Parts: sequence; structure tokens; C-alpha cells
Amino acid sequence: MNSPLLELIFLSEKRKDLLLFLKEGPKNIEEIKTYLDASAVAVLPQIKKLRDNSLVFKTEDTYILSPLGIAVTERMQAVTSLLNVFETHYEFWASHAIECLPASLRSRIGDLENCTFSEPPDWTRLFEPHREFVEKLTISRKINGISSIFFPLYPSLFLSFAKNGAEVSLLVTPPVYERIKGEYRTDLREFLSLDNTCFYVCNEKIEFSHVVTDKFLSLSLPFSNGIYDHTRDVLCFEPLARKWGEDLFAYYRDRSEKITDI
Repeated sequence: MNSPLLELIFLSEKRKDLLLFLKEGPKNIEEIKTYLDASAVAVLPQIKKLRDNSLVFKTEDTYILSPLGIAVTERMQAVTSLLNVFETHYEFWASHAIECLPASLRSRIGDLENCTFSEPPDWTRLFEPHREFVEKLTISRKINGISSIFFPLYPSLFLSFAKNGAEVSLLVTPPVYERIKGEYRTDLREFLSLDNTCFYVCNEKIEFSHVVTDKFLSLSLPFSNGIYDHTRDVLCFEPLARKWGEDLFAYYRDRSEKITDI
């Protein structure tokens, strides 16, 4: 099915960028030319096409979005961010199981638009926490984490952060909980005794691990074949990405049992 409106918007970078620019508020022609880094000769025909299709109005010497333009750009930003996420790091997202994320968070994955990746210092430390990950945790004062994989260093690591005053909430799967309870019982008991900690066990299927703090978001996804990827973590530092991470944690926390003692 042909869609002239989609073609109008997405077949021109100038029209697409102009609509998103006007989403911020009314703009005059000089502001538009500066933002698009283009001359009036290049800009005015694009504005005319948007006006002819009732996406943009002109009031005196400024241009504003029409009600239709407002409705369209509200969705455009999400779609544009989503495409930017996948196009910028296509190989990673195409080879990893994003379907293991809840649908409500998967639909907002565009919030991770400006992500980077951490990697272990070398292959001899493949199963150790990534250096950049630990460095960022050290300066965080609020830490929420989900783990479907057991890392032997994590019980003492997160206990040390909590003992140093950080608010730490951890959520694990039943197999990880049993492993911690069996092999790190003393650390777990001390962790549960602190006033600034929470510990949850979730019976729902979880195939990823993630940490979100007041400083950053880290997300570890399995490959599409189900094998856990120890080599790369998604890292994001912007407020929108951290909010995405907080909502992901809250999604599973609300479906979990809080553990207060062993």
C-alpha cells in the first residue's frame, strides 16, 4: 500500500529534521536555515510541501506544527530513535535476542539511542566484571541490578558497595539465588541485614542481566542462539536511557518475591 505521507516525511532528511525541530516550538526562517544548515532556496520548497499537506502552519513570520503535525512528530521521534539504535550498531542488535526483553520495554528501545559498548580488557579476563562497569559502579550511589547469570565476584562486590553507603537492590532468578544462598550464605545474610539494601527473586523467565544506577545503564543480552554474551555490554549514560533501565528493573521487581532473611 502506498503512503504519500510516509514518503513526504521520510524521503527527505530536511523535511524530517524540520518537523522534529518544530516539535520544540515555533521557529522563524532564520532559525530553520541555521538548524538545517541550508539556504532559503533549499528550505522554502520543503516547508511548502509540509504546508500543502497540512503538517505545518505559518503565523506571521514563524512556522508551527499543525495538530496533525503534532500527532505525527510525537511518533516520529520514537521511530527515528529506534532506527538510529539499530542502524548505528546493526551487527550487535541483529545478533542478540532482544525478544527476551518485555514488550513494553522493547518498544522503547529507541531510548538507548546513544549507547556505547564495554569490552573486557583482554580474553584472559573474559568472565570477570568489565573494568569500565566496575569503575562506574564505584561512583554510583544508587544501584539496581537484575542477574540471570551467576558471577562469583558479584556477591562480595555488591556487598562492598552497600557497606560503603550505596543503595543497592538486586533481583535474581531462582537458580542464581540458590547458588548464592548455598555458596555465599554469609555475604547474603550480611547484605540482607543492611538498611540500604533489597533483594528479590523472580520466577519469571529472565535471560539477560542489567544494572542501572544514578550514573549509567548496563545491559547484557544473550546471542540469538541463547548463548550468553560475556564480551560486550551495552552502556548508556543519558537520563532517558537510565529511566528505561529503571522501568525494566521495576517491571520485574513488581513480579518478584522480596527476600528479607535466609
